[in-house]
Amino acid sequence: MRLALGAAMGAAVLLPAAAGAGSPATDGTDPKINEIQVIGTHNSYAIPADARAMALMAPKLAAMYAAMTKQLPEDLRAALAEEHPAGISDPALSLDYVQMPLEAQLRMGVRSIELDLHPDPAGGLYADPLPYRQLREQGARDLAPIDTDALSQPGMKVLHVADLDFRSQCPRLRDCLSLLRRWSDANPDHSPVFVLLEPKSSALGRVIPGAVTVPPFDAAAFEEVDTAIRDILGPQRIFTPDELRGDHATLEQAALAKAWPRLSQMRGKFLFLYLVPGLNLETFAPYMQDRPSLQGRAAFVQGLPGMPHTAFILVDNALTRPDRIPQLVRAGYMVRSRADIDTDEARRNDSDRRDRTLASGAQVISTDYLTAPNVHGNGYHVPPFAGGWRCNPIAKACRP
Repeated sequence: MRLALGAAMGAAVLLPAAAGAGSPATDGTDPKINEIQVIGTHNSYAIPADARAMALMAPKLAAMYAAMTKQLPEDLRAALAEEHPAGISDPALSLDYVQMPLEAQLRMGVRSIELDLHPDPAGGLYADPLPYRQLREQGARDLAPIDTDALSQPGMKVLHVADLDFRSQCPRLRDCLSLLRRWSDANPDHSPVFVLLEPKSSALGRVIPGAVTVPPFDAAAFEEVDTAIRDILGPQRIFTPDELRGDHATLEQAALAKAWPRLSQMRGKFLFLYLVPGLNLETFAPYMQDRPSLQGRAAFVQGLPGMPHTAFILVDNALTRPDRIPQLVRAGYMVRSRADIDTDEARRNDSDRRDRTLASGAQVISTDYLTAPNVHGNGYHVPPFAGGWRCNPIAKACRP
């Protein structure tokens, strides 16, 4: 997921964000939404974990991750190395970032947020995490707070990793969506927001006694998410796969025909995009059954070229195959990539990945560091664009 273009080009690509420019196109064009670029955050809802809970659980997760990696076939091991180029030998290190409140992110120009989803049909499944139980048994009484009332209620939860990284600004999906709705109501002319959804599972419950077993993302879970999106945001605020597909035979054909709407048509709207962990599309069978182009669904689903439903492609690492993202963007696909991965670049104050990812043309670029100095005490950051977007550096429509 990367490469090419040179330091001078990379620096120039960053100037609009740093200088506070980059909102409406300078030549007065009204680009399509696949011809713009936005900055988003990764695990946008996250609140830093209690250090004692992380110290208790991180070594167990690291050992499990190492054992799992050894058992993977070579192709999957290579894909994992591409997604996590610095490795995940220390989960506490890779999760050492601090996200500002969601509304603050949106107000400063963030236009992509990521919500990790955990089914909880009966409620309470994540309300008493294993490390908190163990720490209380050891006498701890001042653990970092979690919203046990919200976690005790039935319904989809938003957190990163059950029993490890579970503190959340809005533990219930409906609360996260309500926050988006309130902000949108107060800013009805906002540029479009890309909401990434990731259904989560966890192997901790299978190997660590007392850890929670995350329920499978079944048909009821997918329906719950679609219903929540429509109930809370309303159909007028959602851009759906049906709207992109229009009269085209498949969703992919619509993307390749560049049938995306213009920015002016997308003011005040949200696009929901499902990430597919490991690109295991079998787990999305309940969502896509008899809906090869996501007919009637509220969210797009990550895919690969050649799949009928593919309008959105994930290329986290823009450096390993530098021509891939520009080719996909020019073809008409929507692409998400990452400016920094697992805190590595930020710790080293290394802007190479950031600059090359911005230059690649990926429409949605996620970061853990919006401002400087960052939590590691250096200047690495990826500021949002003024007004929430800028013209995509490889889009012809945005060139004067």
